[in-house]
Amino acid sequence: MNRVVYLRRLTDSGIEAFRVYLAKLRSGSQDQPPYHLLEEDRYAVPAYEGIAVEQKLFSSRLEFAKYANSIFSKVVPDDLFNDTGVWSWLSLYYFEQVCPLRSDGLRSPGRDYRHIPDQGFRIRHRHLLSGAYLVYTIYCLRELLAGFLLYSDLQTESQIYHQIVSRQNLVTNPVVVEAAGLLYFNKKTKRPKKGAFQTNKAGTLNRFVMVMQQLDLNYDLYSMESFELLDLLPPEFDRWKN
Repeated sequence: MNRVVYLRRLTDSGIEAFRVYLAKLRSGSQDQPPYHLLEEDRYAVPAYEGIAVEQKLFSSRLEFAKYANSIFSKVVPDDLFNDTGVWSWLSLYYFEQVCPLRSDGLRSPGRDYRHIPDQGFRIRHRHLLSGAYLVYTIYCLRELLAGFLLYSDLQTESQIYHQIVSRQNLVTNPVVVEAAGLLYFNKKTKRPKKGAFQTNKAGTLNRFVMVMQQLDLNYDLYSMESFELLDLLPPEFDRWKN
């Protein structure tokens, strides 16, 4: 493939062919990605005229989100996010990063929605590429707040991303997002703090989510500053407030 190409959109036939390939991978196929779908008119058509896409390596989902935000600056974000064909095309274009080869020569694609967006409300954020764009651009969290949600590589939906972004009342509240970052993300290492994701442990991420859901019933969390929200947390969270 060329290093730089103009953006296209997979057609219904292209999406179906991509689904067939993903199913083959889950059955143990070692077939190469069907990159011909990206260019053949039967499977893909031009989209958003004049947008060039570079075949580059991304160190994290955050880096991809920043790149997407820049090249799509003239596109209405909500229109783009709901464009299943474009995000499917991009997933195939960057397939070596969203579904790289394992050491045994196989690939682990996971569910289709990781590569072909499912617009169902509960899982629409789980597309590896459009989900990153959602957090960074549509929810306007940008680098300071999106960094800890999108620190992982392109093929990985982190625990902290899943726990926060799957709950719209949390991810759409910058105060809650910032508080979670202050508690569980190490700014120096750019990685979550050790033990942050342990299940049913006092003060860990899943407890934070539960407590936020409870506080949301009694407080206007949108009107607070992050330090005020942290002060509302029970003592079990004190060890994380450093």
